[in-house]
Amino acid sequence: MINKLYIATDSTESFRFIIVDSTELVQSVRDIHNTSATASAALGRLSTMASIMSHELKNDKHNITLNLQGNGPGGMLISTVNGRGEVKSYVSYPEVDLPPKSNKKLDVGNFVGNDGLLTVIKDFKLKEPYIGQTSLVSGEIAEDFSNYFYQSDQRPTVVALGVLVDTDLSIKSAGGLFIQALPGYDESLIDKLEKDINNFPPISSLFVNHENPFDVLNQFFADFDLKLLGEKEVKYLCDCNRDRVERSLISLGKETLNELIEEDGKAELVCDFCHEKYNFTKEDLIKLRDNI
Repeated sequence: MINKLYIATDSTESFRFIIVDSTELVQSVRDIHNTSATASAALGRLSTMASIMSHELKNDKHNITLNLQGNGPGGMLISTVNGRGEVKSYVSYPEVDLPPKSNKKLDVGNFVGNDGLLTVIKDFKLKEPYIGQTSLVSGEIAEDFSNYFYQSDQRPTVVALGVLVDTDLSIKSAGGLFIQALPGYDESLIDKLEKDINNFPPISSLFVNHENPFDVLNQFFADFDLKLLGEKEVKYLCDCNRDRVERSLISLGKETLNELIEEDGKAELVCDFCHEKYNFTKEDLIKLRDNI
């Protein structure tokens, strides 16, 4: 089943609503990285956030990279999305798991850690990418991004991210909700919006039966007379290829390539995002070295 992102606004155009069922996307994260339950929840939330932020990309070649570097045992978490809605993600220690919290929810906050940085890199293929950075608030990821958007955009923003992991470690449900006030928004609607948000169930429970995300939005925000602005497919897909890996080897320089040729006589590089293996013979390495 293909996951879709839905973008809407209310009748007064005061708010942007974005919702996504990311269950299949997060299942791909789980399958590729063989993540523990807690790692699946953490990297799944970040991957879902990346898919939501793809709405900012108007060109297929543009991309946004999200980086979480906290003091938790999970290490670094990275998720990148391009203009086609293709997401790829990475976590330093996918095998790390933590006991559930007292409310029986997965302990994403301690997995990530609450002392560290959230970095957002937006590459629109200009001279320099835009880089925004804020301190982590809780490590729960949704709260950290709510803080990021408040700091960077100075507008009320709601972020909800959730991953429901089944007993066999498969992904039962995953999704995300993003609501942001638009410039010139009607402040009198804030109280009504907050009331509806308080009645909104955990996002991780909403897509167990693959309900249509836009129908879910209309159900819980019926008073806002939502208008669908667009929809977009999102999926896990790594864009690595042999040419790119060859360029990485060339960037090591002649001295390092000579060491590989003389000491190992071969090289194997593994993509962090999809675990594809790229093997190079001694002859391949010599050819790359001679092209420098």
